[in-house]
Amino acid sequence: MEGNNETEGDSGSVTSEPGPEDMTTSSPCPSDGQDSIEELGVNCQSPVMENKCKESTSNGVEEQSQPLPCQLCEEDPTRIAVKTCTVCTVRYCEQCLALTHPPRPPFSEHKLINPRTSFKKTVMCPDHPTKPVEMYCVQDQTPVCLLCEKVGRHKQHNMAALEEVFSQRRAELQAGVDRLGAWLTEGEDMVRRLQEKQADVKTSNAELKSTIEKECDDLVDRISRRSTEMDRQLTVVSSSDTANLARLIRDVQYNTPKAQASLSQAEKLLNETDHANFLQSSASVMAEIQRMVPIFGMNVENVACSIDKLTVDFSQQKQVVETMNIHKKYVPAFFPSPHGFPGAMSPYVQNPPFATPSFPVVHGPPFHAFPVSMPGLSVPAAHCPPQGNQGTLKIGQPVSQGCAYGGYPPHAPLATCPPRVGAPPSVQHPPAQPTILHDLCSTSMEGVYISWQTVSNADEYEVRYTVGGPQVVAVVHSCSFTARYLNPATKYRFEIRARNVAGSSLPSVTYLVTDGRGFKFRFDPKTAGRFLTFSGQNTRVAVTDREERPGGSPARFTDGNTVFGDKDVTSGQHYWEVSGAGSHYAVGVAYASMPRDRDIRDTTKSWAFVQHEKTQTFHHNETTISRHEVDAVPSRIGVLLDYDAGQICVYNADRGTTICTHKTAFTDPVYPAFSLWQGFLQLYTGLEKQQAIAQHALREEPLTAAILASVPSQERKQMLGERIFPIVELSHPKLAGKITGMLLEIDNAELLHLLDSRESLKAKVTEAVAVLGAHEKHVREQSGDAGK
Repeated sequence: MEGNNETEGDSGSVTSEPGPEDMTTSSPCPSDGQDSIEELGVNCQSPVMENKCKESTSNGVEEQSQPLPCQLCEEDPTRIAVKTCTVCTVRYCEQCLALTHPPRPPFSEHKLINPRTSFKKTVMCPDHPTKPVEMYCVQDQTPVCLLCEKVGRHKQHNMAALEEVFSQRRAELQAGVDRLGAWLTEGEDMVRRLQEKQADVKTSNAELKSTIEKECDDLVDRISRRSTEMDRQLTVVSSSDTANLARLIRDVQYNTPKAQASLSQAEKLLNETDHANFLQSSASVMAEIQRMVPIFGMNVENVACSIDKLTVDFSQQKQVVETMNIHKKYVPAFFPSPHGFPGAMSPYVQNPPFATPSFPVVHGPPFHAFPVSMPGLSVPAAHCPPQGNQGTLKIGQPVSQGCAYGGYPPHAPLATCPPRVGAPPSVQHPPAQPTILHDLCSTSMEGVYISWQTVSNADEYEVRYTVGGPQVVAVVHSCSFTARYLNPATKYRFEIRARNVAGSSLPSVTYLVTDGRGFKFRFDPKTAGRFLTFSGQNTRVAVTDREERPGGSPARFTDGNTVFGDKDVTSGQHYWEVSGAGSHYAVGVAYASMPRDRDIRDTTKSWAFVQHEKTQTFHHNETTISRHEVDAVPSRIGVLLDYDAGQICVYNADRGTTICTHKTAFTDPVYPAFSLWQGFLQLYTGLEKQQAIAQHALREEPLTAAILASVPSQERKQMLGERIFPIVELSHPKLAGKITGMLLEIDNAELLHLLDSRESLKAKVTEAVAVLGAHEKHVREQSGDAGK
């Protein structure tokens, strides 16, 4: 049993409410030593205090007018109760009270009041344990008594009636109860879905564990192979140094007796007093001593060992290993070909070339080569690549002299690149050919970034490319290079060689095309809805609350949130991008006859991609054609319109990956179209991405036999052609269509092998070029004979 005296500082003690006779007896305040509210001069003048003072006499339970029976007696009739214990909450008669509450602790500490039938629990003030809480302190967010408003730490705080706070808090609790109740009604379905997810998690966990073990085993194997190779290199260096030191030791040991004999002879000569004899013998003795100087006079500290120049530093590799982690998986979307295929198969050439076992028939779908601008290039002074830490320019004439008169000197000889100082002499073989990482290469209007894999025994890398005529050679020690000050919309050929003291590797060649100046347009305010406002010379649109342009032109959208571009498209390929972080917008194309009272999602004459938070959808004719949920919202969205092929491709411009593709047949000119409901849109035009998109096939997910088998047989050659054509186009832009058609006559399994082995594909392309050349020569000879 517990007492009714609370210690000072307890928060919100709960006890039985005292009776009326207890309310009239003042009790000392344990916190401030005052006796009562009356002694403090509290006259209940404020309305809240006055009401509380009035209610304080009626909060207790009224005394019973009828006698109440004892709750402990077992006699019949039961004796009348004389007291009620507020701690035990039981009524006692005189006999039971004396029996259960003897005059000693802890029973003597129990509080006895007049008999009553019920007990109302009252929250007592934490600062004044004898006072019930009757108000609410807004600042401290806690119930307090009337005395707290005048004294103590709640003095001069804002007070509120308990009823008001009670109503507010009760409403909040009721809302929470309602929400919880609604959730519980869906709990069964939620449990089922969670159980399914739980099963998926277990399956994924097992698969990921298996993958981790496989990848880690592969890493261990690679490290083991590298360790073996480094041991071999170290053995070669150590053997060479050991042989050199052994030779020096043999020289010293072999010449030691001779040196001792020369020393003895010299000492005897020093004792010679005859001048003639001394001068006659001194020359030979001095010559012998001089011969011994290189052998015995060398400084051992200066004896160079190749192994002293070697070091082992795997700190970067260790950091890479330490950062190894699992990541969110990313499944790249299938990249459709930017060029279309006519339905009928047609030959590339009117007269078939000579047939070979590799190319029995020269027919296939007509691939269309992308136009490549190759004008004569001029390199002004501003275009001279600067020297820097990226690489060292290797041109016979200094850069300052070569650029002084507006370009490189004509026919400037290329300086040879000396091997890097300090390279270990143990390297007996030239390095392997570098592997270019096409998925990491990128281009801009005036620059190209190229990256390749590290070659184990390479000391440096040589990058060659041509600017206008002279060849630029840069030597770098990293596995990447940036070529700047290039011409827009121009194809460049890059050669990468790995080098060491033993020589250079074969070159790895790639072709990259700088971005050009493409389709340019702006927002057309004449078509804009009334809730759109423009800036940045009509390249930026934002949503506004007020009507910017009420009424007016029939071309204007009454929808209020839609706008067209100011140029239409009737043919060709065109690309543009928009950015609008956090915005809700749609981007696409539409006919000029599109209804003006609807946005571009909901008509038969418009095609729209919608970005809303992490949801991406494609709409046409009031139908959602595709829907995607993404982990991260792209900052820029690209649209590639191929009017002739009837194709709209939407790209994640941040990653260079395809989001969705839609095929249709355009019958009228189309305009770039936009709908904006929240935020802003920034427009980027003049971007020529066709060549970059053509190179995207180099960065796609590898085409496997399983993927090829999953499509209909009549589409397999088309899928293979879409992968082969961009690769061939990089080296033979004019013959890419013919060569691709010839290659497609090969068996599909061999074509997959060619895609995996670029060297094999290159050999096949070379063979196809030779066949086409022989055919053209044969045709010319026949034409000449016919003319004669």
